[in-house]
Amino acid sequence: MKPINLALINCQVFNSGVNVISKLLFVFIIFSFQIFPQTNLNKHWMILNKDNSAIVSNTISAIYEGNNGGYWISSLNESFRSYLHTYYEGIWNSYDSSNSPLNKSISISDITQAKDGKLLFGTGNNGLYIKNGMFWDSLNSNNSPLPENFVFRVVVDHLNRYWLGIPNYGFAVYDNSNWIFYNDNSAFNGIGDFNFIKSDSANTIWIGTDYFGLYSFDGNNWSRRIKGMFGGGGENNMITDLAVDFQSRKWCTINLNGGGWKIGYSEDDSTWLYYDSTVIGLPVKMLSYNGIAIDKNNIKYFGTTDGLLIYNDTTWSLLDTSNSPIPGNWFRKGISDSKNNKIYILESFSQPGQDFGLIFYNQDSVVITSIENEVNSVSSFSLSQNYPNPFNPVTRIEFFLPEQSDISLTVYDMLGREIDILAFSAYPAGKHTVQFDGESHASGVYIYRLSDGKGMVIKKKMTLLK
Repeated sequence: MKPINLALINCQVFNSGVNVISKLLFVFIIFSFQIFPQTNLNKHWMILNKDNSAIVSNTISAIYEGNNGGYWISSLNESFRSYLHTYYEGIWNSYDSSNSPLNKSISISDITQAKDGKLLFGTGNNGLYIKNGMFWDSLNSNNSPLPENFVFRVVVDHLNRYWLGIPNYGFAVYDNSNWIFYNDNSAFNGIGDFNFIKSDSANTIWIGTDYFGLYSFDGNNWSRRIKGMFGGGGENNMITDLAVDFQSRKWCTINLNGGGWKIGYSEDDSTWLYYDSTVIGLPVKMLSYNGIAIDKNNIKYFGTTDGLLIYNDTTWSLLDTSNSPIPGNWFRKGISDSKNNKIYILESFSQPGQDFGLIFYNQDSVVITSIENEVNSVSSFSLSQNYPNPFNPVTRIEFFLPEQSDISLTVYDMLGREIDILAFSAYPAGKHTVQFDGESHASGVYIYRLSDGKGMVIKKKMTLLK
């Protein structure tokens, strides 16, 4: 059964004669906000929350990096209403009932992207939403065979099939025309108790559960890889996440019912070796659900209730509030992005309900856009994002010089044409502020460029909206 096209964003939404694409661009820019300099804890850490970005709440339900390198972020307010935001190349966009089918009752639980570029949003009570360009579709129990509208997890396999995880049921698999269902009768007992679903390079599907163990599916058969409390006589294993490193080893995090934890790894998918607190020797109480991230250097990161646990295949270490500038220790639901940032939802385990938003960590320097060299600390040559942004017609630009320098601060349009020189002289060390007046320029995105004549160059974007 084909999904119903909601067609909520179409020509009828706007007055006749108005170009749809330009109108949408205007709507998106209206929702744009800016990241302020106080996001930088230091060059290795950055935090995004409701105080310094477009995110409306520090309670984050989902984070995903799209194919273009932009971020999709869902946050929840006190009534568990979801707000969906994107951040790409310095610009924030927001989605609600004015420009999408995301109304007040919808809560987003998971985000991913299909091979053909469609964005998929699992929800707590409205099934699956599909964003294809500027159009939205949906799959739910009213227009498809889905048995339930709570889509807790969404994964796209190598055949571009959607695996939709439905709590207390199992998984519905959709290939854009046909459906396959895996539940207690067609897969394994306890599949509805899943915590995650992952697809590896061989297109093997992995599902971890509380109490029923870890299972894999090769397209024909389900195999139990780690036993659980029920149905196998194993330990009280609560399988919280799984990831595959560059050597094709599986890494699995496990909490033990009643206390304790262990991290398992396997080279053949069947024989598992384990690290636990006695081996690692670091003060960690519990491993987070969906908390494994493996970066470009094959370093493993494990979110815990007591900090970020790191293993480089030789030594273990822990980053927490005692040795870093972060405000909380509970690293939950992490990813490693294309810029080698490790991104986690950050909370306080000792103070339930104390949420801090998103934390970015990079052992080199945090990078969030392709036009920024890095997120600089205030002790180095740096250029801050203009404020306000978008602006009309005047905005302020700050820069910091660690020593006296001959600098050039220039504004260009998106075609690379120079339109204004804001500074071109010697400046002393310290923080400086200049203004850009866009009164004589057209609405649009502009680039401002700071150079010191010694090879240091930083570029950023700003939006003039009249």
